[in-house]
Amino acid sequence: MENNDYNDIGLFKFKIIAPAINKTHGFACNEEYFKYASNQVYQFNNKEYKFSKSCIKNWYLTYKNKGYSSLEKKKRKDYKKSRKLNNDTIQRIISIREEYPNITGTSIYKKLLEEKYINKLEISKDTILRFIRKNNLKASQVVNIERRMFEMEHVNDCWQSDTSFGPYITIDNKKYRTKLIMFIDDKSRIITGFDFFLNDTAINMQEVFKTAIKTYGKPKRLFVDNGSSYDNKQLSLICARLGIELIHAKPYSPESKAKIERSFKTIKDGWMRCTDWNNFKSLKDVKKSLQTFIYNEYLNKKHSSTNETPNERWHNEYANVTFLEESFIEESFLHKTDRKVRKDKTIKIDNSFYEVPFKYVGQIIEIRYNPAHLEEVYIFENNQKLETCHIVDKVANSKVKRQNNINYAKVINDERDIIDMEDA
Repeated sequence: MENNDYNDIGLFKFKIIAPAINKTHGFACNEEYFKYASNQVYQFNNKEYKFSKSCIKNWYLTYKNKGYSSLEKKKRKDYKKSRKLNNDTIQRIISIREEYPNITGTSIYKKLLEEKYINKLEISKDTILRFIRKNNLKASQVVNIERRMFEMEHVNDCWQSDTSFGPYITIDNKKYRTKLIMFIDDKSRIITGFDFFLNDTAINMQEVFKTAIKTYGKPKRLFVDNGSSYDNKQLSLICARLGIELIHAKPYSPESKAKIERSFKTIKDGWMRCTDWNNFKSLKDVKKSLQTFIYNEYLNKKHSSTNETPNERWHNEYANVTFLEESFIEESFLHKTDRKVRKDKTIKIDNSFYEVPFKYVGQIIEIRYNPAHLEEVYIFENNQKLETCHIVDKVANSKVKRQNNINYAKVINDERDIIDMEDA
């Protein structure tokens, strides 16, 4: 699916005001945070900016009153995004740095050209060097960092999410290794969401995230890895709509994800290594087995760091958890793209064609859709749903009588210069 039609300005503004929205900035009041934020230098589209206190406060109030869409800059119909590094190239840069800790940025650029990850005419050396610098991937910066033990003050102050390998299952005489996508709450260590898949994708991650929010409420922050499943514009947009501050772990910093890694280890030691995988015939079987372990043991066993069970810790603050309307959650998780309507009244999304009303022919329209259920998509304008569009039924269309068709057999001998359509 195309991911090149997002309004980065809205996400940029949200990132600045998110600590004020969720009261995670550590200041006595938002006014102090606005003053602090106005003294900071921000990077956007390779340029540096500073914003006044009143400007940042205005973004905050606008978001509180009108939601995320109010932060977006309205795009022209001919809007196009500039070229940038794709996820495969980013992951290759990171893996090169892991393989060769002391390699220079220039050598990384040459290696990417040799391996045909980039084209010299499209991606310059400066683009690669800029990415390395912004993401602290310079050889001199990959050093030991002072770390401290920490814990969130309240439940749902922060969730962590990551993916780990699960058991093998046999399908049609072939073995497939499952992927476990999981979310935990930092304060209580409760597992807020999990599921098994054959592929670790952004869509699968978002489906687990959606279910977790419906069950355990909205977190103030989400702390995730830098893989393509977690670092993408759709997830940034989803979090902005929900008012969740999205934080990515620094590269080469597995220690920063220690809590969820500890949870994975507990699951592997207490369940995965003690279970006969031959009993699993489907992903549903794997999930059901782990679910039994989580409910019967994990949630009700005292954690060595907290000296309380995850269930006790989370339910002690249940009254303060923020739950959202299910319809709002569903709409917030819709993916967003722009499409130009073809002359045959159709648009194409993920190799499927959808029929839209005739009035939109030739126009560029905003489409939102659930990538896990592509039976229908929705036309939006100014954050309002206008139409529901379904996959084209070619057989049904062949039987529809076209408007304004003339029965020429009936009027072939008619000598009138003007024919009333009702008579034709």
